Amino acid sequence: MNTVKKQIRAKDLAGAEVALRRAAKRAKTIAQQTDTPLIVYEEGHVVKKLLDKGSKKA
Repeated sequence: MNTVKKQIRAKDLAGAEVALRRAAKRAKTIAQQTDTPLIVYEEGHVVKKLLDKGSKKA
């Protein structure tokens, strides 16, 4: 029974990283378009970053 639970959990989490990266990219795009800060977790701290309209890096 443990094997079945592990397989289901692995299946559920299989696309999680890809989905999180896609969401982060979308959040960055929206922040650039609306001139709002992008909130990121960096070096153990939550930080607001203002992005330029043409900025490629967050």
